[in-house]
Amino acid sequence: MNRIDVGPITIEIAAPPALVFQMLAAIGQGAQKDGERAEILEQRDGELVCDFWTRVSLPVGRDRLVRTRERVCIRTPDRINYEHLDGPVQGLQETIVVGVGTTGGSNLTYTGRYHPRGLADHLRATLLARPAIHRVMRAHFAEVRDRAEARASRSRVFATERSRP
Repeated sequence: MNRIDVGPITIEIAAPPALVFQMLAAIGQGAQKDGERAEILEQRDGELVCDFWTRVSLPVGRDRLVRTRERVCIRTPDRINYEHLDGPVQGLQETIVVGVGTTGGSNLTYTGRYHPRGLADHLRATLLARPAIHRVMRAHFAEVRDRAEARASRSRVFATERSRP
């Protein structure tokens, strides 16, 4: 089976890239909502193994909390790589890159790659998993944008041009 590409999903954020990256790399820190959380299980040589609980909306208006175990490689200053070790999309490889935005803030881009195991897995990944991942990442990026822009407006270290006196 051919690989399935997920994304790209991109969002502009009116906050400096260093601030956005710092927030993304702070895995397991900060308040979460609706039961979502991250727990670091192992940490060594710049890699983490984490359990993530993520709320996923399913067809027909239902949603559920899904646990994935992922290897996370934080590549300062602009990239975080994820590999799903366990969970409904085991083997999914994802990357989030923080770049300089077109208006001076940040640009956040998500991409993923999945190698299905057989026809049934290919159909499940294409029809269910990929659309669900797109919804989750758009919501996650919108939340990161809101928090980063609010934090940048209060920050002396990470002040944006708009928030400076």
